[in-house]
Amino acid sequence: MSLCETQCDTDDAIVALAMLRGRPALEVVFLCFVCVLSLKPQPDARICSQDIILRVEFLIKKAPNLKWLNSRLYTPNLTDYQQKCPSSTFKCFAAEIKVLTDEWKTFDNIPKFKLNILLGELATSFNQTESECRQCELFKEQNAEKFLKDLLSTLQFINEQYC
Repeated sequence: MSLCETQCDTDDAIVALAMLRGRPALEVVFLCFVCVLSLKPQPDARICSQDIILRVEFLIKKAPNLKWLNSRLYTPNLTDYQQKCPSSTFKCFAAEIKVLTDEWKTFDNIPKFKLNILLGELATSFNQTESECRQCELFKEQNAEKFLKDLLSTLQFINEQYC
C-alpha cells in the first residue's frame, strides 16, 4: 500500500487531521494534495494499436491494385478524432473498413483479419458522449487510399499519445 493510500484514503486520516494542529496538520494536507494531483489515469492497453497499424499498412499496399473498383468511403480524419469524438470516429472507421474489405475480398485475396472488429473495440475504449459528433454518413466520401491513409494517421497519433 502506498503512502498516499495510507495517508489519504481512510476516515482515520480525517480524524488524524482533526487531532493535529499547526505545522503537522499542514504537512498532512499538503501530502494528500500532492498525492491526489500525482494520480494520473493510466491509458487502457487496448488503445495502443500497433497491430491495427500493421493491418492498415497491408491494405494501403493493396489499394493501388484495386483502384479500378473506385471504392468511395465516408472518411473521418484526425481532426474529427481530436474534436472530442474519438469513439464515433472509430465506429465510422470500423463500419467503412468492413465495407471496403468485403468489396475487396471479391476481387483479391484479402486475409480475414477482422479489422472492423478491432476498430470497433478501439472505439469502445474511449469514454465519450456522441451528441455533438457527426454521423458517419456526414463525412466526405473519399477513395480507399485516402480513407486508409487518414485511418493510419489517426492510429499513429493515438500511439504517440498513449503508448
